[in-house]
Amino acid sequence: MILKPDSPLQIEFVCRADLVSDEPLVGAVDEVVDRLDLSALYARYSEGGRSYYDCSMMLKVLFFGYCDGVRSSRGLSKHIRYDVRYRYFCGSLRPDFRTINRFRQTNLDLLSNCFAQIVLICQESGLLDTSRLALDGTKIRASASGRRKGRKKRLEGLARGFHSELSEDIASDSVDDDSDDSGDVSASSSESGETKGSSTDPDARYMKTSEGGKRLSYNSQIMVDNNQMIVASDVSNSADDSVQFKSMIDQSKERVGGGIGKVTADGGYYSGRNLKYAAEEGIDLYLPVTRTGRVPDERFHRDSFRYDESTDSYICPSGERLRYQRSRKRRGTTIKVYRGSSSSCGNCDRRKSCTRDRVRRLEISEHYGYEQEMKAKLGTAEGKKTYSRRKHMVEPVFGNIKFNLGYVRFSLRRLAKVRGEFLLMCIAHNLKKLAAHRSNLSPAVAVKMTAGVKIAATTLIWLLSTLYRDLLEPKWRYLTHSAHSVA
Repeated sequence: MILKPDSPLQIEFVCRADLVSDEPLVGAVDEVVDRLDLSALYARYSEGGRSYYDCSMMLKVLFFGYCDGVRSSRGLSKHIRYDVRYRYFCGSLRPDFRTINRFRQTNLDLLSNCFAQIVLICQESGLLDTSRLALDGTKIRASASGRRKGRKKRLEGLARGFHSELSEDIASDSVDDDSDDSGDVSASSSESGETKGSSTDPDARYMKTSEGGKRLSYNSQIMVDNNQMIVASDVSNSADDSVQFKSMIDQSKERVGGGIGKVTADGGYYSGRNLKYAAEEGIDLYLPVTRTGRVPDERFHRDSFRYDESTDSYICPSGERLRYQRSRKRRGTTIKVYRGSSSSCGNCDRRKSCTRDRVRRLEISEHYGYEQEMKAKLGTAEGKKTYSRRKHMVEPVFGNIKFNLGYVRFSLRRLAKVRGEFLLMCIAHNLKKLAAHRSNLSPAVAVKMTAGVKIAATTLIWLLSTLYRDLLEPKWRYLTHSAHSVA
């Protein structure tokens, strides 16, 4: 038997909810957005004058699109027209791509509040486990291309060459004419030096990426919990991760109500100030200390020198004493300088293994004590076990964002807009985790199980109808006929 489709002209009466009943992500986005406090968003619109699309509906489309890997406004508009999952949110309405793009562009600053509320919903659902947190960053390419900058550099080089030749010609003409006008045409009138960003995206910076080489990028930061839920996020145009440490910790404490447990981060976040901040705030931090102070022989590293508190001096492995010389400031940090004597270091047969100078010097930061404590903590079995969990917590999240969802490059430009776009990526990740959690299975398995339940229910209904038709209905007719006969 051939199963043929109905005529496309056939009128159907269907319920949109039935069409997406096997899509747990649709239900999760719908329910979460309905629970958000969108008063600040609605306050930007007025019912007087021209009509506008419901903000809740637009937000649902935007969130689901990022969960589905559809980020462009034209792509979202197309899916609203042809995809039943998007039509579930919009019904018969069809916002065009300009409307979608305008809504996203003008409301990016409110996404931080939405993200905080979604984290709270996840916490209320029992999905957050803040006993362990992991902090990491990744470089995501900017929308702007570096080609325009290269073209600009070449034009600047040509301009400098023309200015130089013109200056020489004018100077020679001045000598020939015995004129006082030197005709000073300086190459400084054109822009000199390498620009940090791009002419189309001035906030982007060239950073080393995993793709190799340097590309225009932004440094994206996330803090994840033990269940790989993102509890804090930010974007910076600085390649240095350490400057983001304090803000990410503060944001995480604010998001989860201050109850955070162990925090792990890689060596890119190391700085003495960060260690001091964590100690003062009572944060159980696990952060590798970068080894500094290179010496010819590692046996004479700074850590091998013993401190004598009574004399405020250090004793080297050879037994000689380095005494306090002076203190100085570097980037707001106090550094104490200790120096050996010419007699002790000059007569030492191990000097070449200890230093390349005439005498050995030690520079001890005010944060040196925190560094020693961190090294001791990470050297324990518990410290090694705790830190080894970091890569299993945060690396898969970036893998999901970059490879599964396909977010390898930003679509918007300028730092403020890029931050909003990255928040959309983080919201999409959390919503997909929440949908999978509520279905108690992965989304793909949940769809199969839902389809199986529907087939089983349909089969049961068919069996009951068959039983009624073959057994119960004849008896009911007989009893009804007998009753009428008696009457």
